[in-house]
Amino acid sequence: MERPGKIEILRQLVKIQSVNGNELAVAEYLKTVFDRAQIKAQVLPVGHDRANLVAEIGSGSPVLAVSGHMDTVAVERADWHQDPFTLTTVGDQLIGRGSCDMKSGLAALVIAMIELKEQQVPLNGTIRLLATYGEEFAEQGAADLTTAGYMQGVTALMIAEPTGYNICYAQAGSVDVTLTSKGQTAHSSMPKMGNNAVAHLVNALVQIQENVKKLTAGIKNDVLNTETLFNIDVFHGGNQVNTIPNLAKAQISMRTIPEVSNDALIKTFETTLAQFNAAHGSEISLKVEMSVQPVVGDPDGRMLKLIQRLGQPYLAQTKFTPAELKITELAAKSMGMAITNQTIPAVGAAGGTDARQFLIDQLAGADYTVFGPGNFTSHQANESISASMYLDFIKLYEELFPAYLNGEG
Repeated sequence: MERPGKIEILRQLVKIQSVNGNELAVAEYLKTVFDRAQIKAQVLPVGHDRANLVAEIGSGSPVLAVSGHMDTVAVERADWHQDPFTLTTVGDQLIGRGSCDMKSGLAALVIAMIELKEQQVPLNGTIRLLATYGEEFAEQGAADLTTAGYMQGVTALMIAEPTGYNICYAQAGSVDVTLTSKGQTAHSSMPKMGNNAVAHLVNALVQIQENVKKLTAGIKNDVLNTETLFNIDVFHGGNQVNTIPNLAKAQISMRTIPEVSNDALIKTFETTLAQFNAAHGSEISLKVEMSVQPVVGDPDGRMLKLIQRLGQPYLAQTKFTPAELKITELAAKSMGMAITNQTIPAVGAAGGTDARQFLIDQLAGADYTVFGPGNFTSHQANESISASMYLDFIKLYEELFPAYLNGEG
């Protein structure tokens, strides 16, 4: 049976609504694609409608692990110009949820592996695809694969997240916490009869933020080009204006760097809350929802250098629209990197990837890169990918993977 075309595979992936779940359907579809090519692929179910997928071509060492996640973020349909789960073509752009982040990168990995097998390209080692569930929330799929031993023997890791013609080799860590404040309701005309959960939580957040600033002041990681980032992202409290609220919740997200440990930040929360509760008669509790460490790879890694060498001709021939150039320049400025069509830049980023779970035992110095087709429309309405870039990345991967396994640098 003839396999579907390259755009059709992406179309089918976008069609599967894997918003924060349903990755099992994605994994089963990809297995059918691999089955047609007679490539062994394992679907590894986890709970309800969730799964990882592992596939390999070649054999022996070295082992190049390539990875992509199968989930997407949610959609606000009113903000889309078309059905977000129908891949729509407008000029060179392929529009749909996940088209950029990161079903195009995942499809490119799958197709490259199939075509390398079909063309009988000699592989002096193993290409291992690790397709994950739940990357957008806590990277649990990658954690499961790591625990199950699928990173054993891996000499280099490349994740096809959307970078375009940039390489990322370092990511900040993350700490997500939920604070819950419990109080006592009362009529607002008699506030002393109650205990205001909202007021306590607001004041505690001010104190926490001040103490985190003291801990992190003046400390920056040059590779990631950032300091510790502290964001109060969610706040809920109270039911009506004339009632003292008895419950309030807040969620805080922090991006972390190696110089200030996740444990130190969590300890600051715990100490501040203990002191605040004791001083104000409040009852505020802390739950750590996620804590993953920052990863900083090797800027001189062999895979990174290969990408720069083999990818440069693709970069040189790429035609960017004025709008794409403007967005790229703004993003590059924010990350402190130069724009050039001569060299593919290698940088760190505050965003996270599954590498923080895959490399949990080698958080520094791994031969690790993030390199995949994409732009800056991830998580946005009308998310899109350049069709020509998507197809070029497939060809580039077909050059890159054998070159790595053959020991080129």
